[in-house]
Amino acid sequence: MRKVGLLVALLFLSLITVPASADVKPTPTPTSTLSPMVQYLLDLEKFKIELREYQEARALREQELRSILFDFNKALKKAYEDARIAGKSAGSKAALSSARAAAAKARDEAVELLGPEPVAPTPPMKPMKGPKSSIQIQKPGKKK
Repeated sequence: MRKVGLLVALLFLSLITVPASADVKPTPTPTSTLSPMVQYLLDLEKFKIELREYQEARALREQELRSILFDFNKALKKAYEDARIAGKSAGSKAALSSARAAAAKARDEAVELLGPEPVAPTPPMKPMKGPKSSIQIQKPGKKK
């Protein structure tokens, strides 16, 4: 009986030391969290860079739009001259409408490529002030 008790105790102790699962999960690496003000300053610098890139891209798109407008005006003048000189009103209307459609399509593509304007980061909240005391201190020299 003593041997059986000793055997059961040893078996129980050996089962406790066996791990329940063989899954080894890596411990998460600590990440540094920044204070709200430091994070805001980093976001503000990133915003300034994105805004500068956006403005440069916008300037290029405006140049494209100017060239589109120039081409459209040239087509408009040509259609007007054709209609005035030769009396080809149907042909000039077709040329004008095709030039208008091409200009609108090119404009829409140029505007679509630009994308939305970057949004400035929100500044962090200022710390709240403590509650004011309800006791009023009477200033010297003043009477109620």
